[in-house]
Amino acid sequence: MKKLMLIAALMLMSVGAFAQKGNMTLGLQGNYMIDSPNNFGIGAGVGYELIDNLRGVAEFNYFLKKDYVSYWNVEANVQYLFKLSGGFTLYPLAGLDFLGWSIENGGSDSKLGLNLGAGAEFALSEKLALKLEYNYKTQYDGWSLLKFGVVIPF
Repeated sequence: MKKLMLIAALMLMSVGAFAQKGNMTLGLQGNYMIDSPNNFGIGAGVGYELIDNLRGVAEFNYFLKKDYVSYWNVEANVQYLFKLSGGFTLYPLAGLDFLGWSIENGGSDSKLGLNLGAGAEFALSEKLALKLEYNYKTQYDGWSLLKFGVVIPF
């Protein structure tokens, strides 16, 4: 768990180190594991627009315990933003994902893998957008994740 917290802190600090150069975002989301064990989670992330239309995002997600097993993941992605009219933004994404799980009163494991996906944002105002995102992660023979939430630019 200490390694996880260190990795999450380093990822968040690396994104925040460039705060003076581009647009930053804060995201809060709910998560649903599409593949077994089909459980829900919550997450948060911070993003930074590195150059026009290219955003780096660091996220941490925690999944609620189901059948005595809890999951978490830390990810760092790059998103290419297609800013469309009407407040819509579409993006493909790719990055690294560190997934771990633990069994209550038992063992645990974690693996590094790739993260591929796509998402959409709809701006409700200049300070709030809705988010829907799909991720495919390569650990443990692959698994899918659906994210839904809000993005707050600042």
